[in-house]
Amino acid sequence: MAFTPPTVTVLDLTARLGLHALAQLGVANASGPGPWLQVPLADASVAPMIDWLRPASAKELRLPSPASAAVILLVGPGSVNLVRATLEWLAPQNPAVVWAFLMPNALMEESIFKSAPPAQMARTHVYQLPDSSPQTLWFILMEQLGKLSAMDELALQHTHNLLQTDDMSSNLKQCMDAAMTIDGAQAVALVDYRSGMCLAQAGGGLDLDLAAAGNTEVVRAKLKTMEMLGLRRGIEDILITLGDQYHLIRLVPNNLGLFLYLVLDKAKGNLALARYKLTDIERSLKV
Repeated sequence: MAFTPPTVTVLDLTARLGLHALAQLGVANASGPGPWLQVPLADASVAPMIDWLRPASAKELRLPSPASAAVILLVGPGSVNLVRATLEWLAPQNPAVVWAFLMPNALMEESIFKSAPPAQMARTHVYQLPDSSPQTLWFILMEQLGKLSAMDELALQHTHNLLQTDDMSSNLKQCMDAAMTIDGAQAVALVDYRSGMCLAQAGGGLDLDLAAAGNTEVVRAKLKTMEMLGLRRGIEDILITLGDQYHLIRLVPNNLGLFLYLVLDKAKGNLALARYKLTDIERSLKV
């Protein structure tokens, strides 16, 4: 089957800076609101295509490619209202990942991101540009797209998102059902901590999508702390003990970026047995 390059959507909320980057993509005499659609990033067949938009108001917000692999926000000063409208509009769109690049003097705009709901910010990564030069923006933009690409890795991720097979869906359901047979299990989820997205879940009693986003921040913080301390051994699990529950976060060693989240009734569950059974479930995961 022929590979279709994924699309990255850029919402340019700057006065002029973004136009310099657009020119670097080979768009001549770029001005006005656009849009400029399916602009090639590079000659490589797996490089993403770029949809570049410069919305002047909330009415002009749109995703030309609903299956965008990522959404990039270029944020300049004077765009407070548009930033707020953009975040509100993006929330139900549920893009896989949002990158926001803020110019150094976009201070009011930065406060909008800080006050956004945690569930939304779990998949939103905010970067403060060191200066307002076109060269710096272009370098950082290409570096970030390079991380997303890798380039065949991006192809695999995009294919996974769009063509998730029945076999994989069935496997995830079986794994979630198996986790729910653990004594005292109340809820379980498989989470991608790179995006904060819940890939599969079972049980109830709490908002598992919100829990996935919150525990994503826990995992990221712990990984960052270990890196700062120079600890090279991987995390097996993180245990949060409540009055009547255990919340067990267990990283999946054979699927980098994933963790299993199990809520266990403290009175009915056996923590050691739960860990053992989760290890067995990890081996059978097909993601």
